[in-house]
Amino acid sequence: MLGDSGLRFRGINCRLHIKHSLKQLSLVNYKWRIFEPIISMKVRCFSQKVGMKDYNFAEFVTLTHPIFTYYYQLFYKNHKKVVVDEMATAIDPLVLAVWIMDDGSAEYAGLSIQTHSFSEVEVSLLIKAIKKNIGIQASKRINKGKYIIYFPFRTLRDLKAKLGKYILPEFEYKFIPYREKPRRDCTPDSDENRSMIQSDLCSNVQS
Repeated sequence: MLGDSGLRFRGINCRLHIKHSLKQLSLVNYKWRIFEPIISMKVRCFSQKVGMKDYNFAEFVTLTHPIFTYYYQLFYKNHKKVVVDEMATAIDPLVLAVWIMDDGSAEYAGLSIQTHSFSEVEVSLLIKAIKKNIGIQASKRINKGKYIIYFPFRTLRDLKAKLGKYILPEFEYKFIPYREKPRRDCTPDSDENRSMIQSDLCSNVQS
């Protein structure tokens, strides 16, 4: 619930909607396998226009279930996701690992979690829970006028040691600050190459 998932009503109960950029297909597949017993669809890959640009996404939705309705009533206020004590106290290494794969970003000298949708009080509650439950001291920073969670460089080794077994290989780069990465010349993929990659990935999303 802390990341990119969302709960929505369909009839009298809610269902869970998972949607990510196609670049995060491995994470979508990971979540699909977790919820497979209550899913009746495969991962759907598609293009969507956002503003004036086309973007590629991967998504799935679960079946409706009363447990999702319970969590909606707990974690949503006026149709907006909020942080409550029950959410913060549930943070453990697995939860934090998935959250970082969802919303984490490598920084110049650390790692951040993009919590722009939460208030300063909510971000402080999450930082306190991370310290209490996992033993890592994060801090808060202003980014684009909102508060985000920041893990300074000195915490990254301990953070990776505690979360590493839950991090998919494709997301390990988030634990490497920019200053530690070798500089290299990158040539963007052509539109043709991107289309070929998308087609190949979407044909094997549950393999």
